[in-house]
Amino acid sequence: MDNKLKKYEIIEETAKSGQRIYKVNNYYLHSKYDPIREAAQFAERHYKKNYLHILFGVGSGYIAKALSEKMTEEEFLIVVEPIEWIADHHLEENVQVERCILMKGSDQELFDHIYEALRNTFGNRVAVMCSPNYDKICPSDYHALLKTVKDRIYIHQVHTNTLKCYSKEWQKNFTLNLFYAHDDVPLQCLKQFYNVPVVVASGGPSLTKQIPLLKKVRNHILLISSGSTINSLLQYDLEPDFVVTIDGGINNYRHFEAIELKQASIIYSLSNHEKIREKFKRRSFVFIPSLDERLTQYAQKLVNKKIDDVLGGASVAVFALHIAYMISNGPIALIGQDLAYTDNKTHAENNRNFMEINEAYIKERRMFHIKGYYGDQVLTDYAFLTMKHNFEKLLQTFSHPERIYNCTEGGAKLDGYQQLSFREFCNKYVDINTKVPMFAIDAYPHRDLQAWREFLVRVEQEIKLHDKVRRLAEEALLLLKSNGFDTRFDAKIVKKLDKIDQQLKTIFDEGIMAFITQPIVVDTFTNYLPKENETEQEMYQRVYTRSMDLYSRLQEAALDSKAHFMQLKEKIKSQIHSMDKREKDDGSHLRNST
Repeated sequence: MDNKLKKYEIIEETAKSGQRIYKVNNYYLHSKYDPIREAAQFAERHYKKNYLHILFGVGSGYIAKALSEKMTEEEFLIVVEPIEWIADHHLEENVQVERCILMKGSDQELFDHIYEALRNTFGNRVAVMCSPNYDKICPSDYHALLKTVKDRIYIHQVHTNTLKCYSKEWQKNFTLNLFYAHDDVPLQCLKQFYNVPVVVASGGPSLTKQIPLLKKVRNHILLISSGSTINSLLQYDLEPDFVVTIDGGINNYRHFEAIELKQASIIYSLSNHEKIREKFKRRSFVFIPSLDERLTQYAQKLVNKKIDDVLGGASVAVFALHIAYMISNGPIALIGQDLAYTDNKTHAENNRNFMEINEAYIKERRMFHIKGYYGDQVLTDYAFLTMKHNFEKLLQTFSHPERIYNCTEGGAKLDGYQQLSFREFCNKYVDINTKVPMFAIDAYPHRDLQAWREFLVRVEQEIKLHDKVRRLAEEALLLLKSNGFDTRFDAKIVKKLDKIDQQLKTIFDEGIMAFITQPIVVDTFTNYLPKENETEQEMYQRVYTRSMDLYSRLQEAALDSKAHFMQLKEKIKSQIHSMDKREKDDGSHLRNST
């Protein structure tokens, strides 16, 4: 055989029962006697209802076929073949089943793409299986797959936990920040305004050693602070040009509540804690996280102007890097971007969250080692690993990634990024004879009284939609309670519920309720998955309980969200009253002077 990988000796044989089998490096990939029976037994042992199945090794395809025959529409199968010759010659031929994707084990990018598409459907419900002897023939590939899946599961869990923890704060902040966004400056106004070197400062432990050089070049670079890093910078009398802030938690507000900025502008996300924007009286720049195009369109409709969406991730520094890339054509340096516990420290000194870690903290955070900036091994955790992946994915979206340099000089290695010492970056790109131009933020026109009145009308319409969702959910709950059967739904009730669901879908297709309800719907259906060999009565009870839970939570979400819009309405009315009074006072003054 023309084997592309010389380390594999592949021999094709015929089993006693007549099927084709392979022997690789003296290991059989199937039973020598009856591979079909062996595959059926394997599938019986490893199949899990409602799970994503990942099969390592395809061989002649008997196991993949047996697994697929047990799967319903609720399951999916990814087959990873690490032996290149088998993948090239027989992968498609050996496996011809539905709800299955086939791939070479070496194609990590494809695996990530496939897994990402299925992640939200299956969450932590992932079963990795190894076909006979593949773990002996390809041990490093198998362990790499296990680690990749484990990492993705933990990253998904971090993401899910964050969403659940901050979902209510997110709704409140998004709604109340619309008040400021209505008159603030779209980030688009800064697009390619600068053509100077940019330094994006983050709060990792390595930031401290970069401070002396940063002070020397401060007037000749554009300095962007990532969130709470502002405290560390101000301790050294380094006020940045921009502070990017996205976090909606109260702890993020506490980073900002005691600081005073003389010149720096805030660049905030609509998800940011609304009191941060409230504290800084002067105008700021606004953007929206690039989560869903409908959310961007919804925000733009409410404030009646373009709001830019920005790709980011689990860390404010990822957003800060994307913003740096948007607003300047110059080279960009990342400093303090450790994504690891460098020197057993959590943050740079003078950060409010700074602490030195101990063994108990290492165990609590489930820390582990990954490759470091210098090729060494550094301690990190899954929260940092999530951010690392976000940085690496963001770089792939840039048309000119060569402009980006990781100058952290410590912490985790960011794959794909050019590494350069901060001193080398400054020597190469910073011109001490050049000063950074100022953007005239106050030249951007303010909204007039009529625009605020129209804004109020749009908010009042949104409040009416919230009321309608609450009424529909309440009606659905009453219908469910009126069902007189123990094992099935009355056909008339089902018809009425379908009509309610259609009305809800129309509302959810546009508006903030879509993003409030989406995690509720996903969570509810995940919590009420069908059981193996479910009886008719069990199925009815599951669907009934799920429906009660769903409509109850939708009703509660509508009430919570409406309360935030009522606050927004009062703020807009107060603004209109102030502007109206000012116009009348100005008119009165003009008449008196005449």
